[in-house]
Amino acid sequence: MEQKSIHRADAIRLLEDGHPHKLRLWKISTGDILTYHAATFVGAHKKAGTHRVRLEPSGVIRAFRDITLFEIDDLSIYI
Repeated sequence: MEQKSIHRADAIRLLEDGHPHKLRLWKISTGDILTYHAATFVGAHKKAGTHRVRLEPSGVIRAFRDITLFEIDDLSIYI
């Protein structure tokens, strides 16, 4: 099976489309892999390189560094 991939800039545009996405990212402090199953874009700080997403169904808002995101909707992200 072929691994599908997407460029980081395209992945960020996809994230910002307002629809829920499945995200996989590293937690900087521990190196753990986090999976957000229905994350919807809320906001971003471009200069700091961070994004905020709302997790459904709980409604909790989480922020993460863009460099920690390595997969969106089962598409591997490359630079």
